[in-house]
Amino acid sequence: MKSSIKDRIISILAYFTFGFFSLIWLIFAYLTKKRSSPFLMFNLYQAIFVSLVFAVLSLVYEIAINFISVIPFVGKLANAFHLFFVATPIYFGTSISGMLVTLLILYFALACLIGKRPYIPLVSEIIKENFGV
Repeated sequence: MKSSIKDRIISILAYFTFGFFSLIWLIFAYLTKKRSSPFLMFNLYQAIFVSLVFAVLSLVYEIAINFISVIPFVGKLANAFHLFFVATPIYFGTSISGMLVTLLILYFALACLIGKRPYIPLVSEIIKENFGV
């Protein structure tokens, strides 16, 4: 099944805006009663789901670091881990964790550009099962 260039561009924008464009497009499609392709719907839902997973993981990580940082020896290790992987700019002011997120978003965008569904093992299966796309 071929995907149109419009669907590919919308999918790429959905990933680059961390799901915000997805929400806008879904509301627009609902109000105009426009039917979207399964490729587009899969990418829109996955962009929203991935951004929610990032937000929840970030929140849990920050809470865990704040709790662990008060433990005498383990707290220093946790703060050093946080400083190295999250807070220290490595390349163009981006930390290691920021680079990993950027690489994941680029993977999503390149897969959409060539017309393939980007696959993340657990996430893609959840989207396929729950939304039927």
